[in-house]
Amino acid sequence: MHRIAIAAGGTGGHIFPGIAIARELQKQLDECEVIFIGSKNGIENKLVKEYGYQCIPTNVQKLYRFFTFKNLLFPYYMLKSIAEAQDIYRKFKISIFVGCGGFVSGTAGYAAKLQRIPIFLQEQNSYPGLSTRFIAPYAQRIYLGNHKAGDYLECCKNRIYYTGNPIRTPIKISREKALEILGLQNKKTVFIYGGSLGSTPINNAVLPILEKMMQNNLQVIFQTGKRDHSRIFELYGKNENLIIKPFFDNIDIAYSASDLVVCRAGAISLSEVAYFGIPAIIIPFPWAAGDHQVKNAESFGNRNAAVVIEEKNLSSEILFHEIVNILNNLEKSKNMVHAMKSLAKPQASQDIVSDIISTLGIEC
Repeated sequence: MHRIAIAAGGTGGHIFPGIAIARELQKQLDECEVIFIGSKNGIENKLVKEYGYQCIPTNVQKLYRFFTFKNLLFPYYMLKSIAEAQDIYRKFKISIFVGCGGFVSGTAGYAAKLQRIPIFLQEQNSYPGLSTRFIAPYAQRIYLGNHKAGDYLECCKNRIYYTGNPIRTPIKISREKALEILGLQNKKTVFIYGGSLGSTPINNAVLPILEKMMQNNLQVIFQTGKRDHSRIFELYGKNENLIIKPFFDNIDIAYSASDLVVCRAGAISLSEVAYFGIPAIIIPFPWAAGDHQVKNAESFGNRNAAVVIEEKNLSSEILFHEIVNILNNLEKSKNMVHAMKSLAKPQASQDIVSDIISTLGIEC
């Protein structure tokens, strides 16, 4: 029996790759038990359980990148979390550790190092997170979602493997079927979202042009996030050419129905858009650690798979111009689809797990 611990926390961008790897481990290994390690108040506790896995919380604390007295307690919670993770490894007889980011990945990874458990890391972004940089020297393999991340991991060049990002196994359905499920017409469709929590700057740029888009025979799927949903739904919720939700549980249907996506530059969001081969307008979050969203966006913009608008340059007029320019230019749209599909790595989960098995010499 192979007992594997996966640590991932903080955001869906870390957690969903961990879930994808867990599923693939269970496919490729005959006898395999996977547990997740999370932070006490992290969303991973809820998300992981929804996918049928046990998530054991530890008392890890985030290290804030600005002055706060909370950082004074960081060393205490770090040591406490490392000790808790070691106890988990002994209790469950863990033989493999996989870290997918978030602060819990750093402390759980160091605990694995102390227990001499083989360490494997999966880094989603173009700029590696603090946990990845901290644990990378002890890892047997580091699987990258973006080539640029390797520039920041000079100590580990011979242990880096570019795989792309693992994503939840999405189900592609026909555009016609997706539109039917959503109750939309056979019109050009724009899917707008600012991540699982939504983005007020994107929402505010979209609101003044919603009517204009619909007057131009477009329809819109709009994921607003919980914070802005009520005020936007009150204004436009009854329009038959517009679907407004705080969050789409089944995002596959929204992707399948769409001709264009407007989104942030989270690594997993972009990996999903590439998988579905949809042209995109990317508005990177400007305050991401290490400016990683800007770097993520650039890797798509440089390949002409997307148009990148920095948030400081974002306006309703610019956004509307780019939407219409892409959707009304058939050749441009086709070229963007082709470029986007070339960036997809649908085999990422399989490649990562196959390499773990090969690296450790496990017989399946």
